[in-house]
Amino acid sequence: MAVHPIEYRYFYPEMKQIWTEENKLNTWLKVEAVLAKVHERLGNIPKGAADEIERKSTLDFVKIERVKEIEKEIQHDLMAMVKALTEVCEGDAKNYVHYGATSYDIEDTALALQFRDAIKIIENDLNELKKVLVNQANTHKGTICIGRTHGQHALPTTYGMKFALWATEVQRHLERLD
Repeated sequence: MAVHPIEYRYFYPEMKQIWTEENKLNTWLKVEAVLAKVHERLGNIPKGAADEIERKSTLDFVKIERVKEIEKEIQHDLMAMVKALTEVCEGDAKNYVHYGATSYDIEDTALALQFRDAIKIIENDLNELKKVLVNQANTHKGTICIGRTHGQHALPTTYGMKFALWATEVQRHLERLD
């Protein structure tokens, strides 16, 4: 049976958490809050509106169930979140939720934040792997083994050299991620 690339069965908890519906919604809300803060700083929205938007831009106020209910009605996931956030904001602040933004301004920014978090987990794991490989390279620098070239036996080498080469490859992966 083929495994889907985003199959949750094979995720570990930290990575799985990044890609949940709740975290996606929460990340959208964080982006909306920052957007309001910047608009307020630039004088585009009244003082205090951003504080109210930020205060209400949490899963404590914007419930995923309400967002899904609105989405069924309007057939637009992100605008359902905007409407749900607008519903919970008080006073003039509700007029400035999503001010000047497109759906993809929010969605792309939030997705980039999720990727950043996922890449951080991958970087940490690669750093741990590199430490293990370097340790094994030091431990086995004198452990001789058959070298191979073109699928055939070649001059002897050491397991330490093999581990060191793998550690170097992991370092290259880390540099590419960076």
